[in-house]
Amino acid sequence: MALRDWQAALGQLVEARSSGRAADPVLASLDGRALAEEERRWLREVGGSPGFSLTAEVPRWWRHQRVERSARLTLMALRGRADAVLRDYLQEVPCFTLFFIAEGLSFLEYVARTVAAPHVRPVAELERALWTLKLVAPAHGGTVPELAPGAVLERHPSAACIPFDAPPEAVLGALLKQVPLPEPEARRYPVLVAPGVPGLWRPATLEEASAFAAAAAGTPVDAAGALPGGSADVVAALRVAGALRLRGAHRA
Repeated sequence: MALRDWQAALGQLVEARSSGRAADPVLASLDGRALAEEERRWLREVGGSPGFSLTAEVPRWWRHQRVERSARLTLMALRGRADAVLRDYLQEVPCFTLFFIAEGLSFLEYVARTVAAPHVRPVAELERALWTLKLVAPAHGGTVPELAPGAVLERHPSAACIPFDAPPEAVLGALLKQVPLPEPEARRYPVLVAPGVPGLWRPATLEEASAFAAAAAGTPVDAAGALPGGSADVVAALRVAGALRLRGAHRA
Protein backbone atom coordinates (compact mmCIF):
# COMPACT_ATOMS: atom_id res chain seq x y z
CA MET A 1 0.00 0.00 0.00
CA ALA A 2 1.14 3.52 -0.84
CA LEU A 3 -0.05 4.97 2.47
CA ARG A 4 0.22 8.57 1.31
CA ASP A 5 -1.98 7.97 -1.76
CA TRP A 6 -4.50 5.97 0.27
CA GLN A 7 -4.77 8.63 2.97
CA ALA A 8 -5.05 11.42 0.39
CA ALA A 9 -7.84 9.65 -1.48
CA LEU A 10 -9.75 8.86 1.71
CA GLY A 11 -9.40 12.43 2.95
CA GLN A 12 -10.68 13.80 -0.37
CA LEU A 13 -13.67 11.45 -0.23
CA VAL A 14 -14.52 12.63 3.28
CA GLU A 15 -14.15 16.28 2.28
CA ALA A 16 -16.35 15.81 -0.80
CA ARG A 17 -19.10 14.13 1.22
CA SER A 18 -18.98 16.64 4.07
CA SER A 19 -19.16 19.55 1.60
CA GLY A 20 -22.04 18.04 -0.38
CA ARG A 21 -20.00 17.63 -3.56
CA ALA A 22 -19.96 14.57 -5.82
CA ALA A 23 -17.22 12.03 -5.14
CA ASP A 24 -16.90 11.12 -8.83
CA PRO A 25 -13.72 13.17 -9.49
CA VAL A 26 -11.99 11.56 -6.50
CA LEU A 27 -13.06 8.07 -7.53
CA ALA A 28 -11.92 8.70 -11.10
CA SER A 29 -8.46 9.63 -9.79
CA LEU A 30 -7.95 6.27 -8.04
CA ASP A 31 -6.62 4.54 -11.15
CA GLY A 32 -3.79 7.05 -11.30
CA ARG A 33 -2.67 6.40 -7.72
CA ALA A 34 -0.12 3.86 -6.51
CA LEU A 35 -2.74 1.58 -4.98
CA ALA A 36 -3.49 -2.12 -5.15
CA GLU A 37 -6.73 -3.15 -6.82
CA GLU A 38 -8.28 -4.26 -3.51
CA GLU A 39 -7.42 -0.86 -2.02
CA ARG A 40 -9.15 0.91 -4.93
CA ARG A 41 -12.18 -1.32 -4.49
CA TRP A 42 -12.36 -0.53 -0.76
CA LEU A 43 -12.18 3.22 -1.44
CA ARG A 44 -14.94 2.94 -4.05
CA GLU A 45 -17.20 1.08 -1.62
CA VAL A 46 -16.47 2.81 1.69
CA GLY A 47 -18.79 5.72 0.87
CA GLY A 48 -21.81 3.50 1.55
CA SER A 49 -20.79 2.55 5.08
CA PRO A 50 -22.35 4.07 8.24
CA GLY A 51 -18.91 4.79 9.68
CA PHE A 52 -17.91 6.82 6.65
CA SER A 53 -21.17 8.79 6.79
CA LEU A 54 -20.53 9.68 10.43
CA THR A 55 -16.90 10.59 9.72
CA ALA A 56 -17.99 12.93 6.92
CA GLU A 57 -20.74 14.51 9.03
CA VAL A 58 -18.37 15.65 11.79
CA PRO A 59 -16.40 18.21 9.73
CA ARG A 60 -19.63 19.38 8.12
CA TRP A 61 -21.14 19.98 11.57
CA TRP A 62 -18.02 21.84 12.68
CA ARG A 63 -18.16 24.13 9.66
CA HIS A 64 -21.80 24.89 10.45
CA GLN A 65 -20.82 25.70 14.03
CA ARG A 66 -17.99 28.01 12.93
CA VAL A 67 -20.25 29.96 10.60
CA GLU A 68 -23.14 30.17 13.07
CA ARG A 69 -20.86 31.60 15.77
CA SER A 70 -19.09 34.09 13.51
CA ALA A 71 -21.84 35.33 11.17
CA ARG A 72 -24.90 35.64 13.36
CA LEU A 73 -26.22 38.94 12.02
CA THR A 74 -25.80 37.85 8.41
CA LEU A 75 -27.58 34.56 9.01
CA MET A 76 -30.43 36.57 10.57
CA ALA A 77 -30.48 38.83 7.51
CA LEU A 78 -30.72 35.82 5.19
CA ARG A 79 -33.91 34.76 6.98
CA GLY A 80 -35.38 31.69 5.28
CA ARG A 81 -32.50 31.47 2.78
CA ALA A 82 -29.83 30.87 5.43
CA ASP A 83 -29.75 27.06 5.13
CA ALA A 84 -29.60 27.13 1.32
CA VAL A 85 -26.86 29.78 1.24
CA LEU A 86 -24.82 27.89 3.83
CA ARG A 87 -25.23 24.68 1.84
CA ASP A 88 -24.04 26.42 -1.34
CA TYR A 89 -21.09 27.91 0.53
CA LEU A 90 -19.97 24.51 1.81
CA GLN A 91 -20.16 23.11 -1.70
CA GLU A 92 -18.28 25.94 -3.39
CA VAL A 93 -15.64 26.76 -0.76
CA PRO A 94 -13.48 23.80 0.33
CA CYS A 95 -12.69 23.49 4.02
CA PHE A 96 -9.46 25.40 4.64
CA THR A 97 -9.39 26.19 8.37
CA LEU A 98 -10.28 24.93 11.83
CA PHE A 99 -10.67 28.45 13.26
CA PHE A 100 -14.09 29.97 13.90
CA ILE A 101 -13.36 33.54 12.78
CA ALA A 102 -11.48 32.54 9.63
CA GLU A 103 -14.43 30.41 8.51
CA GLY A 104 -16.85 33.18 9.39
CA LEU A 105 -14.90 35.76 7.40
CA SER A 106 -14.86 33.45 4.39
CA PHE A 107 -18.61 32.90 4.62
CA LEU A 108 -19.28 36.63 5.00
CA GLU A 109 -17.18 37.40 1.92
CA TYR A 110 -19.09 34.72 0.00
CA VAL A 111 -22.46 36.14 1.04
CA ALA A 112 -21.48 39.72 0.18
CA ARG A 113 -20.34 38.53 -3.25
CA THR A 114 -23.22 36.22 -4.16
CA VAL A 115 -26.46 37.22 -2.40
CA ALA A 116 -28.52 40.09 -3.80
CA ALA A 117 -31.42 40.08 -1.30
CA PRO A 118 -32.21 43.48 0.27
CA HIS A 119 -29.92 44.51 3.17
CA VAL A 120 -27.96 41.23 3.16
CA ARG A 121 -24.80 42.53 1.49
CA PRO A 122 -24.29 45.56 3.77
CA VAL A 123 -24.97 43.48 6.88
CA ALA A 124 -22.40 40.89 5.73
CA GLU A 125 -19.89 43.61 4.91
CA LEU A 126 -20.45 45.27 8.29
CA GLU A 127 -20.04 42.03 10.20
CA ARG A 128 -16.90 41.16 8.21
CA ALA A 129 -15.41 44.63 8.76
CA LEU A 130 -16.04 44.42 12.51
CA TRP A 131 -14.35 41.03 12.81
CA THR A 132 -11.42 42.21 10.71
CA LEU A 133 -10.97 45.28 12.86
CA LYS A 134 -11.16 43.31 16.10
CA LEU A 135 -8.56 40.83 14.85
CA VAL A 136 -5.90 43.07 13.34
CA ALA A 137 -6.31 46.68 14.46
CA PRO A 138 -4.99 47.99 17.79
CA ALA A 139 -7.07 50.49 19.69
CA HIS A 140 -6.86 54.04 18.39
CA GLY A 141 -6.15 56.71 20.98
CA GLY A 142 -8.09 59.47 19.23
CA THR A 143 -5.16 61.91 19.09
CA VAL A 144 -3.76 62.84 15.70
CA PRO A 145 -0.76 64.92 14.62
CA GLU A 146 -1.29 68.19 12.84
CA LEU A 147 -1.35 68.15 9.06
CA ALA A 148 1.64 69.68 7.29
CA PRO A 149 1.14 71.29 3.88
CA GLY A 150 0.79 68.61 1.22
CA ALA A 151 0.27 65.82 3.77
CA VAL A 152 -1.07 62.64 2.20
CA LEU A 153 -3.91 60.84 3.95
CA GLU A 154 -4.77 57.21 3.40
CA ARG A 155 -7.44 54.91 4.72
CA HIS A 156 -6.71 52.76 7.72
CA PRO A 157 -6.37 49.28 6.12
CA SER A 158 -9.02 47.81 8.42
CA ALA A 159 -11.47 50.72 8.28
CA ALA A 160 -14.53 50.60 6.07
CA CYS A 161 -17.45 52.77 5.02
CA ILE A 162 -20.43 50.62 4.07
CA PRO A 163 -23.54 51.95 2.31
CA PHE A 164 -26.87 50.74 3.66
CA ASP A 165 -30.18 51.09 1.78
CA ALA A 166 -32.07 52.12 4.93
CA PRO A 167 -31.09 53.59 8.30
CA PRO A 168 -28.64 51.05 9.76
CA GLU A 169 -30.18 51.27 13.22
CA ALA A 170 -33.53 50.26 11.72
CA VAL A 171 -32.00 47.35 9.81
CA LEU A 172 -30.02 45.99 12.76
CA GLY A 173 -32.92 46.56 15.15
CA ALA A 174 -35.24 44.57 12.89
CA LEU A 175 -32.73 41.71 12.79
CA LEU A 176 -32.33 41.56 16.55
CA LYS A 177 -36.08 41.85 17.16
CA GLN A 178 -36.83 39.37 14.35
CA VAL A 179 -39.37 41.67 12.76
CA PRO A 180 -39.70 42.59 9.04
CA LEU A 181 -36.79 44.53 7.60
CA PRO A 182 -37.39 48.11 6.43
CA GLU A 183 -37.97 48.73 2.76
CA PRO A 184 -34.85 49.70 0.78
CA GLU A 185 -34.63 53.39 -0.10
CA ALA A 186 -33.09 55.24 -3.02
CA ARG A 187 -30.70 57.19 -0.79
CA ARG A 188 -27.68 55.69 0.93
CA TYR A 189 -26.94 55.55 4.65
CA PRO A 190 -23.20 55.03 5.14
CA VAL A 191 -21.80 53.25 8.18
CA LEU A 192 -18.24 53.91 9.34
CA VAL A 193 -16.17 51.09 10.86
CA ALA A 194 -12.92 52.34 12.38
CA PRO A 195 -10.65 51.63 15.40
CA GLY A 196 -11.34 54.97 17.13
CA VAL A 197 -15.14 54.73 17.03
CA PRO A 198 -16.79 53.66 20.32
CA GLY A 199 -18.18 50.22 19.64
CA LEU A 200 -16.15 50.25 16.38
CA TRP A 201 -19.02 51.46 14.18
CA ARG A 202 -21.39 54.41 13.80
CA PRO A 203 -23.61 55.98 11.15
CA ALA A 204 -21.60 58.31 8.91
CA THR A 205 -22.55 61.35 6.88
CA LEU A 206 -22.51 61.36 3.10
CA GLU A 207 -19.67 63.88 3.27
CA GLU A 208 -17.64 61.53 5.48
CA ALA A 209 -18.27 58.71 3.01
CA SER A 210 -17.09 60.94 0.15
CA ALA A 211 -13.89 61.95 1.96
CA PHE A 212 -13.19 58.35 2.94
CA ALA A 213 -13.60 57.26 -0.68
CA ALA A 214 -11.30 60.07 -1.85
CA ALA A 215 -8.45 58.70 0.26
CA ALA A 216 -8.59 55.23 -1.29
CA ALA A 217 -5.19 55.46 -2.98
CA GLY A 218 -3.67 58.08 -0.69
CA THR A 219 -4.62 61.70 -1.36
CA PRO A 220 -2.96 64.99 -0.33
CA VAL A 221 -5.12 67.40 1.61
CA ASP A 222 -5.54 70.93 0.28
CA ALA A 223 -4.32 74.09 2.01
CA ALA A 224 -7.32 74.06 4.34
CA GLY A 225 -6.84 70.42 5.30
CA ALA A 226 -9.76 69.14 3.22
CA LEU A 227 -10.12 66.24 0.79
CA PRO A 228 -12.26 66.09 -2.36
CA GLY A 229 -15.87 65.92 -1.18
CA GLY A 230 -14.97 66.44 2.47
CA SER A 231 -14.30 69.61 4.43
CA ALA A 232 -11.42 70.04 6.88
CA ASP A 233 -13.79 69.37 9.79
CA VAL A 234 -14.94 66.13 8.21
CA VAL A 235 -11.37 65.05 7.54
CA ALA A 236 -10.47 65.84 11.15
CA ALA A 237 -13.40 63.75 12.40
CA LEU A 238 -12.34 60.80 10.25
CA ARG A 239 -8.78 61.08 11.55
CA VAL A 240 -9.95 61.13 15.17
CA ALA A 241 -12.04 58.05 14.39
CA GLY A 242 -8.93 56.34 13.01
CA ALA A 243 -10.53 55.88 9.59
CA LEU A 244 -7.90 58.08 7.92
CA ARG A 245 -4.24 58.37 8.82
CA LEU A 246 -1.09 60.06 7.57
CA ARG A 247 0.66 57.92 5.01
CA GLY A 248 3.67 56.36 6.66
CA ALA A 249 2.64 57.37 10.18
CA HIS A 250 2.08 53.76 11.20
CA ARG A 251 5.74 53.01 10.43
CA ALA A 252 7.07 55.87 12.48
